[in-house]
Amino acid sequence: MIVLERLQYPLRKRLLDIREQKQLPVARDVVHWARQTAQALQHIHSCGVMQVDIGPHNILLDWDENAKLSDFAGSSIDGSEPTVFPSAHSEHPATPTTNPSIQSELFALGSMLYEIETTYMLYPDKNDGELARLFKANKFPDTLELMLGNVITNCWMARYEDSSQVVVDILHIEDQLNNPTLSVSRGEREDEDLV
Repeated sequence: MIVLERLQYPLRKRLLDIREQKQLPVARDVVHWARQTAQALQHIHSCGVMQVDIGPHNILLDWDENAKLSDFAGSSIDGSEPTVFPSAHSEHPATPTTNPSIQSELFALGSMLYEIETTYMLYPDKNDGELARLFKANKFPDTLELMLGNVITNCWMARYEDSSQVVVDILHIEDQLNNPTLSVSRGEREDEDLV
């Protein structure tokens, strides 16, 4: 017998609810969801799985607000061809998901982290062609003021070799939030800076 955990709803719904209240997610929630998602990717990548369709629509929250990676129906396993494709908001033309890689997964993770912190998809007003041109030219929104800004930019610019490096950087930010005596570097902010 298989017993499945009952979860609440997709993270995207939670983000939309927060946006409708004209607020931003609490910093601790942002970092918590970011860390759990990066750790989930680290685990599946170590098992030869590429999720391919990474985004808040495929992150489910449990009753304690823990993030759970979901929907592996079209994923790539051990290099197999995926049968699902992500939104153009999460795909860089240089790392197409038709041939999924760590870099394509991390680019999508960066776009998802941007949405988690801002509640908005990357360039929501752009069509697929415009997105491809922007990404090919490495044109991205300014993330300097975002707590996860450096992590997001490093994902978009392929500066990480694997998801374990993302986890380390997010854990560092989480440590700073949990220990206010640690200095907060550029691109990171403390809870009181959030609504």
